[in-house]
Amino acid sequence: MRMIDTIGSAPEDKREQSKTGACDGIIVTREIQVLKRDRLQRGEKDKLRHLIEGPVAAMTAEQLSIDMDTGLENHPRYDTAISGLRHLVLQAGTRLDDLLSCLQNALPANSPAPVKVLIVEAVARRLGREWSEDASSFVDVTIASARLQDLAQALATESAYRSSAHPSPFAAILLPKDEQHSLMAHLTGAFFQAFGWHHQVLSHDQATRSEFAGVVGRADAVCVGWSNMRLRPEVQQLIYDIGLNAPSVNQPMIAGGVAALDSIDLLVEMGIDCVCDTAYSAVKVADNFNNLEKMNFGTPPVRSGQNDQAKRIDWRLP
Repeated sequence: MRMIDTIGSAPEDKREQSKTGACDGIIVTREIQVLKRDRLQRGEKDKLRHLIEGPVAAMTAEQLSIDMDTGLENHPRYDTAISGLRHLVLQAGTRLDDLLSCLQNALPANSPAPVKVLIVEAVARRLGREWSEDASSFVDVTIASARLQDLAQALATESAYRSSAHPSPFAAILLPKDEQHSLMAHLTGAFFQAFGWHHQVLSHDQATRSEFAGVVGRADAVCVGWSNMRLRPEVQQLIYDIGLNAPSVNQPMIAGGVAALDSIDLLVEMGIDCVCDTAYSAVKVADNFNNLEKMNFGTPPVRSGQNDQAKRIDWRLP
């Protein structure tokens, strides 16, 4: 509906009238009355602030955070951080503290936790390309991957400290038996922690039956990492066991990894709800699904803390 006399500059004589918040007049249309004032009253200011910090911030963040799906490799502002971290993970004698200091010093001040994880993911992808192009040796890539995995776990721990005092949803990140590529699973876990979740990375063959059942049973989302196509029978057994131990409540089952992207039809037939090509996408699917489920049951969505929505606005990459 178009509202008459509510947009545009007020006449000069009206702009000189009361500055105390008193009403200058009432604008009336057929279905609505609009109170026209020079400024908001205190109660209205508080209400507007709560709206902006709450649902408006959440909806805006959904649009602003889309940039994170594309990664940071082609973003010039973060090239120094990516190149510096890549150099360190390949350098002899590098320690975990060196990697953490590199992220702290190379990134813009007060960079949010998801950006740090994105830097680590970008370095991992760069190393993967170098390996496929024979620009890095097997030994280099193996050592670098181990260091990046340690770094991902350290970033997840940092995020866990910030959200430990608040109730949070839980993600089970599961690997099939004999899966050797666990870096992306731990990066996914670091993303979950950065977004206010708790998580656990668990290999199917390293968990007892009761431990596996407990992790799956309390999960708000289940992620399966699959990179080796030869492990198809092990993946099928893993998904079967997940189904046996899943709770009665609906929980999304998400898969990722090189082999998963080549086996979408098979995974869907086995009950996987979504196949994602990035760790960030997996977390966003789980986060949106969890919030939707909470709203469907009439309870507020579980978040990591009061400042969570405000932080999401800063995830826009300028």
